[in-house]
Amino acid sequence: MGLRINSSSPALEAQRQIGQRAQELTRNFEGLSSALRINRARDDAAGLAIAERLRADVRQFGRESSNIQSGIGLVQTAEGGLEAQQGAVSRLQELALQASNGTLSDDQRAAINAEAQQLLGEIDQVSDNTEFNGIAPLQGVGPINLGVEGDLEVEVQQSNTASLGIAGLDLSTQAGAQAALGNIEGASQAIAQNRASLGAQQNTFESAIAVRENTALNLQEAESRIRDLDIASAAIERTRNQVLLQSATSSLLQGNIVPQTAARLLGG
Repeated sequence: MGLRINSSSPALEAQRQIGQRAQELTRNFEGLSSALRINRARDDAAGLAIAERLRADVRQFGRESSNIQSGIGLVQTAEGGLEAQQGAVSRLQELALQASNGTLSDDQRAAINAEAQQLLGEIDQVSDNTEFNGIAPLQGVGPINLGVEGDLEVEVQQSNTASLGIAGLDLSTQAGAQAALGNIEGASQAIAQNRASLGAQQNTFESAIAVRENTALNLQEAESRIRDLDIASAAIERTRNQVLLQSATSSLLQGNIVPQTAARLLGG
């Protein structure tokens, strides 16, 4: 092998290795500091595209779960109002049975009827005042689409004295009280059916939320496997690059010995 001053292949190769290892070491430190395997597109272009899509899906399922939870809130509000109406209707039934008793006086039936009228007013008041985010569900709503995949909808049947068929009940007479019993029974059944429908809707909504939460969790795990850094492997890789950088630096110093030797020959 000849001695040359103008070039030194070992030194140039060592310099190339230093640049490469320094670059790799920079990426190692960047990954370890962020705990991410993909910090920018160049790290893994295809992986980044997949991870971003997974992240978008997670956000979508989170938004859908929130929308469905709003539907549950509406259903629960309506069901609470219906429960209050159910109590009033049950009391009406008791009063109608009492007023049907032929041994009562007109004054006694008048007192019973006065309480019945208050209960009828209470039923309408509950219908008017039961509200969720500006919506009065007991006045009849729906179907209201919740804006999610699967077209989940909320629907509540109207529930007031008119829709229940008990508006204008009069328990001031025995005949009126006896005639009212059938209407009151029908109202009770209507409220129960409305509540049952709301219960079924709530169960559907809760199941839909559970499915979305489970799917979102799986997607987050999949994204993590793509985007997040394996700290143990990265630490090993960092140590490897540090050793190689040190070795390349030493080789660069050694590679300069050949030109220096040639220069000494010229100097005598």
